[in-house]
Amino acid sequence: MSTAIDQRFPVSRGLSVEQVRTALVAMIFVSSFFVKVEPAPSEVFFLFALLFCLHGGLRLSAAIMPLFFLLLLYNLSCLFSYALIPYDRLDAKAFLIGLAYTTLSGVFFAAYVADDPVKRYHQIIKAYWVGATIGAALGLVSYFKIQPLYAVFPDFGGRALGGFKDPNVFSTWLVLPMVTMLQAFVLGHLRIRPIPVISFLMIFAALFLAFSRGAWINALMASAMTIGFTYMLSPSRNLRGRIAFSAIIGIVFLAIMLVILLSIPATRELFLDRFTLVKDYDAGETGRFGNQMNSIPKLMQLPFGFGPYQFGEIYGLAPHNTFLNAFASGGWIGGVAFLSFIIANFYVGLRAVFTRTPFQPYAIPVFACLFAVTFQGVQIDTEHWRHLYWMTGLTWGFFAAGLAYQYRPASLAEIAKGWNLPLPRHARPLQ
Repeated sequence: MSTAIDQRFPVSRGLSVEQVRTALVAMIFVSSFFVKVEPAPSEVFFLFALLFCLHGGLRLSAAIMPLFFLLLLYNLSCLFSYALIPYDRLDAKAFLIGLAYTTLSGVFFAAYVADDPVKRYHQIIKAYWVGATIGAALGLVSYFKIQPLYAVFPDFGGRALGGFKDPNVFSTWLVLPMVTMLQAFVLGHLRIRPIPVISFLMIFAALFLAFSRGAWINALMASAMTIGFTYMLSPSRNLRGRIAFSAIIGIVFLAIMLVILLSIPATRELFLDRFTLVKDYDAGETGRFGNQMNSIPKLMQLPFGFGPYQFGEIYGLAPHNTFLNAFASGGWIGGVAFLSFIIANFYVGLRAVFTRTPFQPYAIPVFACLFAVTFQGVQIDTEHWRHLYWMTGLTWGFFAAGLAYQYRPASLAEIAKGWNLPLPRHARPLQ
């Protein structure tokens, strides 16, 4: 495959192959608000985008190959463990198909972004903002039971759901667009105007009203990391002052919005119920944590694990721990491959964040959200979440493109001064 864009073959009405690719990739994110059917619209657009990009618009560089091989090894180990299951289960097949699709999307976006990181990041994130705004609006429809759309987009036990099947997935899907918009506001890349402000507030409200404890922690952690890294890596004292001032104003404004939302009796009651860190189904010998502890001795005796989706068959509940589920679904090799994948993500993410490049500011929120959702994997199964691999692909794409720039970690003294390091040619400071 080549990175060259073939302009010799127009598609139709004067559209080039590159323009069609751009539109198809954008539609993956615009349509990602609706996943109630299989395959979801975003998956169909992904397959078309993949086909168009294979025609001269995608290149798997050496920097991306470790990601490809780790995900391939994890998929193959899960497939082998599936072959050892004594009986066939349709959802076990669905596990393998879904895993193959999502991990392939991670490799795809890594190669896609690496070829033109600034342009393609903006293309992706703006399309994601549009999709998230539509999804958030549907989430508010489901929570407030707004007719007639509520009949099509119902709530989930009083929790905002939108076009998703699970409020936990819905709310974490909103984290990356919310955090990237937050950083864009703070840096002045996104002006304080009615449409972006309303979009941000809708996304924030829908995320909160999904009442996912993990998503709340995810969003808080990712936001704090994004603002912290952006402040620390800014070489401008004026910009640092703007970041600090904007963060304070934003916190006060969002706190006021939370007070307004919690003034609704039903919202306040559900919030107090969900705010409990350990629920009844978490504790006890047969609760979530008890099952996890009981499974470890068994998995140490089974090199090939239980097989995909067999943890729930054995214990009556899903493992609700991505790292444990990697060993349960793919055996020892699959578990080690998945842990290696996570460690590699952290390495390339930090490398992208701390390398002076034109796309350094964009690597910050993407890595922060990837780190937060990975941390969330301790309490929920995330290995099938599309947005996990979207963030993975963006992070590896920034890393691969960043290898063309000089990398030297800054000293603490340099960071304190704003990390005023000489920039490589063609690189711009964080601004």
